[in-house]
Order: sequence, then structure tokens, then C-alpha cells
Amino acid sequence: MMKLLPYNHFSIQTIQTLPAVIAALDAHIEPPKFRWGLSRDHAPYTGTLSNTGFKIRRIIHYRNSFLPNIRGRFEPSPGGTVVHITLSLHPVVIVFLVCWLSFWYGISLPIFLSGLFSGGVIPEIGLFLLAPLILFSIFWGVFWFEANRSQRELIQIIQGNPLVPPTPKRFGWQKLWRIGLAIIVAAQLIWFVNHHQRVNAPEGLSQAQQIKRCDQQSSPSPYCSFSLTHTLTEHPTVTAIALSPDNTTLVSGGRDKAIKVWDLQTGELQQTRQSDSGVVTGLAIAPDGQTIVSGGGDRMVRIWDLTTDQPPQMLQGHTSQNVGLVEVSADGNTIVSGGYREIKLWDRTTGELKATLPEEKAPIEIGPVTLESGPPPLRIFDISADGSTVLVELNNKLTAWNLFTQQQTVLPHQWFTHVNAAYLSPDGQTVVTTSYTQPKNHLKIWDLATGDLKANILLSENRESWGYRDHIAVNRDSVIASTATGLKIWNLQTGELEAILETELMRDLWASPAGQHIIGITGDADSQDAQIQIWQRPSS
Repeated sequence: MMKLLPYNHFSIQTIQTLPAVIAALDAHIEPPKFRWGLSRDHAPYTGTLSNTGFKIRRIIHYRNSFLPNIRGRFEPSPGGTVVHITLSLHPVVIVFLVCWLSFWYGISLPIFLSGLFSGGVIPEIGLFLLAPLILFSIFWGVFWFEANRSQRELIQIIQGNPLVPPTPKRFGWQKLWRIGLAIIVAAQLIWFVNHHQRVNAPEGLSQAQQIKRCDQQSSPSPYCSFSLTHTLTEHPTVTAIALSPDNTTLVSGGRDKAIKVWDLQTGELQQTRQSDSGVVTGLAIAPDGQTIVSGGGDRMVRIWDLTTDQPPQMLQGHTSQNVGLVEVSADGNTIVSGGYREIKLWDRTTGELKATLPEEKAPIEIGPVTLESGPPPLRIFDISADGSTVLVELNNKLTAWNLFTQQQTVLPHQWFTHVNAAYLSPDGQTVVTTSYTQPKNHLKIWDLATGDLKANILLSENRESWGYRDHIAVNRDSVIASTATGLKIWNLQTGELEAILETELMRDLWASPAGQHIIGITGDADSQDAQIQIWQRPSS
């Protein structure tokens, strides 16, 4: 019967007296000592021997951490002696195996399960799931090879027979486990190379996606009528853009610390405002269309009045260097700004700081010791168009947080799914997320009121195509994403792919609520060759 565990216990009955058994074993066991070189002038076993038993190991000339520990116990009997022998692994090796398997499967199993639940099972992960089992089977063979050999020799020694060395074999377990280990390492290297090539390969289109190209549709989507109406080249360091609520004005901010105001219909540059510090990292236009709010790389929020030539009003209080998100409430009275792990609400008229979220926790006093406690971890994704709701990752949960009622709605994202970005629809009723689940990226559409997942769309087969700065915009009816294969448009309610337009890759994508305009940045601000593209649907 095959024994699965590396453990064996057996007894040897011999007519030899106990002193004779001890003398026979003593001739084949030498005391433990440090050994130099590969000299074979030694006994076959090393360890300790006493009148009650022995604890020994075989002396070998190759590395084998799975060599059995051999323990023996003598029991005198009327007809001679009984020797009870146990062969097992060293306790340190057992602890190592347990820790190694826990670490290995602690990493590979969550990845496998995340792919399973997201609908993208990863075939290659099977290699990582099976590798420990393959190695264990090799180690199992190595242990039992040595255990059976030791059992055979101990029977010969204890029964008083001459020790007959085994016939040398040209192929043994010590060679097999090396070959098996080499095969596993080679397989992992092959997987890594193939995965790296697949990750860096351009994203392709399936047959179902190809028919969504505007030039392939018999009844084209309304988005197929979009055309590039303006390419704005007068702000080559542009890093952020914003569209006015009435869809007439476009503003841009850049690494040159300048704010530029454009007429959306004509593409004409109307104004340029210059700041003395702070790369522009976030922009918003107030409902009146005459006030611009900018977030800067100098911890500042600035309020620009387009009707005067006065310098901007500066709001100071952010602790993070980049204020990447800014918005103005629907009534125009409150400015919402988001930096690293903090949200601030400001009075637009006075510039007074009204609130900071999340609030600092009160210190905990334990006798004479006071424990300071900071705010909970916070990651900010988006601010609603009316400035009432922020979409954040709070305590590792994707949460829509109403800033005025303090109501928090948590979406049921899996703990093992990494959210790249998240967006609110113009009406604040729908949330769109992009998430990474090894090795694929998905776009998901959620009903905020119910928390239901309305659609789960595969974006790409690799993480690199969809990093932390996703190129997505959400309008009243659609989700629009700029990809390497074109501008893709999905229905916001059903998740159905409606059209693919051939465009350049654009970032910081904006779409007017009713779907008349799509605006994005191409090129690179660091290289000072960035441009703003304005795509427009013809007027009915």
C-alpha cells in the first residue's frame, strides 16, 4: 500500500541478544562530527547509540533535506530482541514545508479565485497551483528511496547478516528531483516570457468588436457621425481640461502654470491667466460660467474670476502636494477639492474652510499615554458634477459619500479586485469603475441606489493598457473610453458596445452630458507637444 506521508514505523524481530544487536549497530554508526570533503572512509550512519535505543541519519554525498531521521527503541524478548524503528522528516523541514505552502497558496489561490469570480480564469495559474504538488511528489520519492534503503540495511545489520551494499544505479531519485525542479523552473520562465509578450502586445479586436467599427455597420451608431472639428495646439504643456455646464467654454491648465480659456464652438483662445506657482492638476468651471477653480501642485486651490483682471483668490490648507480634483456645487456656493487622502469643502465667496473629510479621530488616552490616531485611509476617484458626492475608496471599500448629508453608499466590490479608477454619471445615479483582476482589466457599471452590477465588460487582457489614469468619460447615456484601438462607446444602461471610432489615444477625456462633444488630450506635456482634440456631433 502506498504511503502518502513521509513517515514509516516498523519493528524487527531477531534472535540476537540485545548486547549483540548493540554491537552490530555500533560497528555501522559513528559519532556526529563536521565532515570535510567527500571522503568515503566512514560508517554508513552517524548519530547516537545507547542501551535503550538510537537516533541516527545516513551519511550521504549529495544534498538532501528530505533524508529520514531514524529513531530506534530496543525491547528485549524471550526469543531475542525486538527493535522498533521510526523514520520521519526532521521537524525543521516540516515547519519549512508548512510555511512555504502557506505562503505559496496564500498568493496563488486569491489570484486564481479572483479570476474565477471575475469570469477570467487564468490558465497559467494552474502551473503555480500544481508546482508545490509536483515538488512534493518528487520529495516524497526522494524520502521513500532513502527510507526503503535504510530499512533494508537495518534489517541486515540487526539480524546479524553481512551488510550488502545496493547495486549502483545510473539513475536515482537524487537525479530525478533535480530534473523535475529544472523542468518547473523552465516552465515558469517560458510562462513569464509568453506573459510578458502578451502583456506588451497591442490590444486587438474580436470579430464581435470589429463589426462595431463605424465603417463596418450597416446602420451606424449616432456616435459614428462625430468628427474632429478642432485641434488646439496653443497649450503644448496642457495637463488638465474642463468643460462648462452650458457646453460653450473649455478651459485648460498645464505645466506652464497657465489657465487658458477657449470658445468651444470656434476653438478660439479667449483668455490666458498666469499663476506664479503650481502646476495645474485639476480644473472646474462654476455654474455661472464666469468662475474657474483650479487645483495646483503647490497644495493650493485658486479661484479665478474671468470678468476681472485681478489675481486669483488662493485657498490654503491642503497637506498633499497635488490637488487633483476640484468641483463647484450646483448652487455655486461651495467648492470641493480633493488631495491625497483628504477632501475639503470651502465657502466660495469668503474662501473659508468649512470642513475637512474624513475627520481626525480623537486621541486615545490610556493612563499617562496618549495615542494619536489619524483619519482612515482614503483614496479619491471622482466628484459629482453638482459637487454633492465624492467617490472614494474608504477603509478598502468603494464608497459614494454625500458631503452634505454624510450618507455613505458602499458598492460590493470584491476585496481581491484592484480598482484603477471610478466615475459618477452626470445624474449621480450610476457608477462606472475600471478594475484589475489578474491578469485582466474590466469596466463595470453599477446602479448606485441598489448596488447592483449592471454590466461587466472586458477592457483588456493586461494591466499595462489600463493603469491608474484611465481614459474614460461618462455622459448621460454612454461610457466612452479612449483605447489603443480607437474610441469605444458603451450603452450606460445595458453595457452593450455601440460603436468604435478610429481616433488617437486621448487622456483626461471629457464628454458633454447630452453627448454633443468629446474632448481629450493627445501628445505629452513633458515633451511640450500636447494638443487638445475636440470631437463634435453635427447639429440636427
